[in-house]
Amino acid sequence: MKREIDCVGQWYLRPDTRETFQLIDWDDLSGAARVQMCDGNLDEIDEDSWRALSPEPVDAPEDWTGPLDNLETSEVDELLAQSEAPAQDDFVDHREPWEILMVEEEEAAAVAA
Repeated sequence: MKREIDCVGQWYLRPDTRETFQLIDWDDLSGAARVQMCDGNLDEIDEDSWRALSPEPVDAPEDWTGPLDNLETSEVDELLAQSEAPAQDDFVDHREPWEILMVEEEEAAAVAA
């Protein structure tokens, strides 16, 4: 769902349990939200459950670093700097040039057959 994709990183409150969690990913293929609870636990919520929960957007908790308690302050700063860095392409082709040519030749042969 487009709306959830736009809200990745947003904190939410579960009205039924009053727990806060952060939406860390939305998987369009499975229609599931990946969330991290304030205590660091990870969970996955399917689209129907997400709608049934009706989570309310909230500000990040004051101590949102709960899952990072065992990190040094410098490590937290480094983690924050990384999250603010521009996104890089996740796919890197590590094949050698001759490997790429072999794949292209195989694909061309398959099309010709």
